[in-house]
Parts: sequence; structure tokens; C-alpha cells
Amino acid sequence: MARPSNPQIWARLREQAVDYVMSRGAADLTLRPLAKALKTNARMLMYHFGSREGLMREILAGLRERGDALIQEWFRKAKTPPTLVEFLLMYWQRMSDPQMRTVVRLIFDLYALALRDPRNYPGVLTDPIRQWRKLAVRTGRPPKTGKAEATLLLAATRGLLLDLSATGDRRRVTQALNLLVRLLESDRR
Repeated sequence: MARPSNPQIWARLREQAVDYVMSRGAADLTLRPLAKALKTNARMLMYHFGSREGLMREILAGLRERGDALIQEWFRKAKTPPTLVEFLLMYWQRMSDPQMRTVVRLIFDLYALALRDPRNYPGVLTDPIRQWRKLAVRTGRPPKTGKAEATLLLAATRGLLLDLSATGDRRRVTQALNLLVRLLESDRR
């Protein structure tokens, strides 16, 4: 019978792996260089995460946890209950920051892997819409229209981030986001 993984070592390796891919990306991620950077070996990564896919799922989960913590902090600091448009603007400012380029590319790398092999990447494609729907409700949108708005904003944000990643034209892509914001705000009047 295999010995259970040590939770403290697992958590440390997971956090270090998230830091590693945030700085280097995941497109060419292989276990040996990652293990060397984490001062372990590939066999131990397999022991703790089961597979490369398991490690990638945990890296994505770690990224989401960090992002969720920032979002929760943003809600706590808000002087008034924020709107979905205000969330969109905050999210865009954060995700379009050039320092986040590696993280955005990692997210798209994981989407591509999940599209090819959804069974090995459960939740990668569906969890974001659940999160945005919860945010829509939290920002005061009625559940019926909030679902559609969350879907639209997530899809638009994904598309704009993909365009930004592909072209690097931050000015043009941000203008497109600002147009979306103006359309949303004019619909509220």
C-alpha cells in the first residue's frame, strides 16, 4: 500500500509550482526542469500530484485561489457595493497588466488542454462561468439577467485577453473593452 502524501510538502510544492509557471508560463512545462527549480525530482512530483495533468490542475486551482483572494479583498475594500461593470474594469486592469501576460497565457494553455482532454482537466472550462455568475449576483444583478450578463462579460473578456495576448496591442484592445463598458452603462439608463 502506498504511503499517503504529506500535506505540508504537497502544499509547498503546489505554491512553488504556481510561482514557477507565473514567472515562466506552462507552454513548455516539463517535470524535470520544474522539479529541479523546486529542489525535488520528477518522481516526487508524480508521487504528490499523480500525473502531469494532476499537477497542471493544481497549478490552475492555485492561480484561481490567488485570484479569488484578490477579488474578495477588492469587495472588502469597496466603499459601496460594486457593480458588475466595476468588477469588469478591475478585472481587466489586473489581467491586462503586462506583468500578468504569463498567467494569461497559462490560462489559455490550460483551456487548450481541457478542450482536447476535458476528462483530465475537470472544471477548467466550466468553473469560470460559475464564478462570474456568483459575481453577478454579488454585485446585485438579478439572477435571470445576471447569468446572461456574466456569460457575455466572461466571453468578451476571454476574447479580448486572447486578442491582447496575440497582438500585444493593449491600447486598441482596451478601447474595445471601454466600448463594451459604455454599452453596458447606456443599457442601464
